[in-house]
Amino acid sequence: MRIGRIRIDRDVAAIVCAGPSLDLLTPQAWSDLAHAGAIVSVNGAAAADACRDLPFTILAAMDICLGLYQRVPALESIWTSTAAWRVTSADGPHVEAESYLREVDEEHGVHGWSDDPDEGYRGGSTGMIIGNWMANRWASTPQSAKPIPPRGFRRLAYLGLDMQPNDGRHAAGAGLHSSGFARSREQHQRVADAWGLFCREGKSRGVEIVNLTPGSGLTTMPRVEVPAGWLSRSAVA
Repeated sequence: MRIGRIRIDRDVAAIVCAGPSLDLLTPQAWSDLAHAGAIVSVNGAAAADACRDLPFTILAAMDICLGLYQRVPALESIWTSTAAWRVTSADGPHVEAESYLREVDEEHGVHGWSDDPDEGYRGGSTGMIIGNWMANRWASTPQSAKPIPPRGFRRLAYLGLDMQPNDGRHAAGAGLHSSGFARSREQHQRVADAWGLFCREGKSRGVEIVNLTPGSGLTTMPRVEVPAGWLSRSAVA
């Protein structure tokens, strides 16, 4: 389902996943993205060659405690040296970060969205967890030497959310492993359904969630047209 266009401005949280479509985007796309109110890296996106100069506000990686550094070797040095706010799983309290989120889903009585400011709906994707968290407001202002990132966004725009069935590749530099949704058609459908539920629950709370990923295989999420000038000539051809 396409719903026209979206303007990237301070009211938008741009959430950058690590799909191979990142390699198709032009310098204009990254320049336009810098106008977002927050720019969020999901897992290996911060290590992607295409994103090395992107001024990320937040780095979100739930699976560092599960060996993500081994799958994305460049991520560890980026994570330990970044000026961005780091968000990881509460299951990995030994991981250096500014925020630790509880990952919740139907097993915890949470269906598509958590309204707790310290939680995020798991659904099979770090992108969902951090999107949920970005749309909720801070319960209290955290204490940190780093700039406190804005939250409470009513508009979330996703890039690099390719979700092609049986194709779990990542952008160059973002890891050589395969994403979990690509393990089987059934797993892809489960994650796709979770994205649909996440979007519906967000909408019921006044949060607009859209997919800006060119050629995305995710049909359960509202898509908008990729702005003119964002795709390389080879991608358009």
